[in-house]
Amino acid sequence: MKLMLNGKVRDTEMGATLTDLLTSLQLPEKGVLIELNGRAVPRTDFSTTILGEADTVEIVRMVGGG
Repeated sequence: MKLMLNGKVRDTEMGATLTDLLTSLQLPEKGVLIELNGRAVPRTDFSTTILGEADTVEIVRMVGGG
C-alpha cells in the first residue's frame, strides 16, 4: 500500500504499524515525534497504530544542541 511519508510517496506492507515503519527506516522509537494524518501519536501507541492506504505520516527526529 502507499502512504505519504514526510512529503514523499512510500510503499509499505498492509497491516504495518508505526513501529514497523520506523524499523524499516532504521530509526529508533526514542528520539522521534510522529504525526499521523495531522495528529500527534504518543510513543506508547506506535506498536498498536496500524497504517492505512493514503495515510500521511510526518516523522521528526529530535536533536539536542546548543
